[in-house]
Amino acid sequence: MININKDKQITKFKYYGFLKNLKFYEPFIIIYLLSFEISLYQIGLLYSLREAIIYIFEVPSGVFADRYGRKLELVICFIFYIASFSLFFIGSNFYMFLVAMAFYGFGEALRTGTHKAIIMQYLEVNHVKESKGQVYGLTRSYSMLGSSLSSLLAIVFLFFIKDLKYFFLLAIIPYLADMLLIMSYPNYLNNKSSEEFSFKEMYIEGKNSIKYSFSSVKRLKLIFSSSVYNSIFKTIKDYLQPIIILSSISLLSIGGYTDDENAIITVAIIYMVIYFISSIASKNSNAIGEKFGKVRFSNISFLLFAIVLLLLSYFLYNIYIVGIGFILLYIITNLRRPIMVELVGDEIENKYRASVLSIESQLTSIITIVIAPVFGYIAQEYSISRLFLGLGLALVVCFVIFLRVKKRVELKRA
Repeated sequence: MININKDKQITKFKYYGFLKNLKFYEPFIIIYLLSFEISLYQIGLLYSLREAIIYIFEVPSGVFADRYGRKLELVICFIFYIASFSLFFIGSNFYMFLVAMAFYGFGEALRTGTHKAIIMQYLEVNHVKESKGQVYGLTRSYSMLGSSLSSLLAIVFLFFIKDLKYFFLLAIIPYLADMLLIMSYPNYLNNKSSEEFSFKEMYIEGKNSIKYSFSSVKRLKLIFSSSVYNSIFKTIKDYLQPIIILSSISLLSIGGYTDDENAIITVAIIYMVIYFISSIASKNSNAIGEKFGKVRFSNISFLLFAIVLLLLSYFLYNIYIVGIGFILLYIITNLRRPIMVELVGDEIENKYRASVLSIESQLTSIITIVIAPVFGYIAQEYSISRLFLGLGLALVVCFVIFLRVKKRVELKRA
């Protein structure tokens, strides 16, 4: 039995996430794009393109990983990331950024699900299957620490580098290191089942993976629950960021810096705090799941999410309440995510794991593509406050209906 706190390979898993999240540009990317006179509508198109590419290539990438090698796929994904950062660095117009975002989408499609499948395989080979949630929570906490440190370093860099394009160039360094780290993983974690590439076999494998995902009601419920929650969070958090950016000017005023530069520094500080607290949440997710019950907490998290939205709908223009609400959303999400990965992973055979986890991510993308414009329309026509109020009430109603249906099913079984 291995010690998950001292094991060399698990340490590598932790630093994989840490290095991956050293995206120094992240707190400033919207500000950077706006500096090239790219409209918010065009920025929306960039993000839509990214999600569309993830949706289209998610399942094929999972099949590719299961058949031709998970390590190989991750190395290719980092090549796409680095190409994307390079294009963001040299880009100066919407069309160059469109290509840059497309490359980033390819990288995301190749990455999501694959590394989780590697972690689960390693734990099963070493007979620590029961520690999936604990290990994933630990690795995710390192990812959040990476994001927190990234925001801190971004502030430091900002004192010396005023041109935001260099932050993309700086991000290439940890990504090259991460690619080398992946290459150092044991060869058996590559887990390839075929030496020859075949589109026909990939199509058949993908079809079988989709059938497998839908062959169990429990598995389907878990995948759907995970995807719905992730897509709502992914969409809602982007509404909170502009509020913080617009309100941050009055919170910080460093002499010798413009209002915009003070706003950028404030945003980076807020991100640093959020990711640090998220790291603590991820690390303790397994303990929370054990205490309250993993399935039970995954259900309750929807209600907690709704309560935060209702709170925000009333205090939307109070920057302090918005900041606290933003932190709470990240805490709930980072407690929930490791628990859901374990619950879903336990329902999947190893040979289908990367493919099914990719299907989960793909479902998240397609739900996001559908709800993002709907949420945007409501926010634009009626206000963000009413959007949060309506969504919060809808989630409460869904939670109550879920409890009643569950109670009826339990009574019938009794």
